[in-house]
Amino acid sequence: MTATPSALRREGTTPSGHAYVIRPSRDDDAPGLAALIDAVAREGELIAAVPGEPGTLEQSSRLVSIVLEGGLTLTLEVDGVPAGHVLVQRRAGSHYAHVGEVAILVSNPQRGGGLGRSLMEMAIAWGHAVGLAKLSLRVFPDNQRAIALYRSLGFRDEGLVRGEVRMPSGDKDMLLMGLSLSDRA
Repeated sequence: MTATPSALRREGTTPSGHAYVIRPSRDDDAPGLAALIDAVAREGELIAAVPGEPGTLEQSSRLVSIVLEGGLTLTLEVDGVPAGHVLVQRRAGSHYAHVGEVAILVSNPQRGGGLGRSLMEMAIAWGHAVGLAKLSLRVFPDNQRAIALYRSLGFRDEGLVRGEVRMPSGDKDMLLMGLSLSDRA
């Protein structure tokens, strides 16, 4: 079962009046997405990245491999500039292939306008359409804004992994969250 192309595209206007589109990522998105990751990493420890990583080549490689492995990667553009990204990476191996790992980021100027919710809703719909049984994600426990969004979409806390990510400030815990898709109609 596959998601229809129209399910992978959404267009509209942000609350501040700017045109946006959410669409499948392309290889030429890699430089803009690398810059987006860099910008979010510079804000502080909201994501498991530090400024300067990944580079364009690494980001391009990641976009291609996720799709080749049966995953999803969507880019949010606002006024033609990458302002958000969501990916669902399918786990490898027959015992794990029913689960997709979600990662999302939205630029600071675009947070709070519902675009992150749109990205997540599209990822959830895609996961359901392709027959995944579960989506999971990891988030820093102090990122309450993100956690509130995930909980509002039905994700549940599944545990805390201590010292999971090494950041400049030291090792940080990650909250594991999951969403059962088999319970959703």
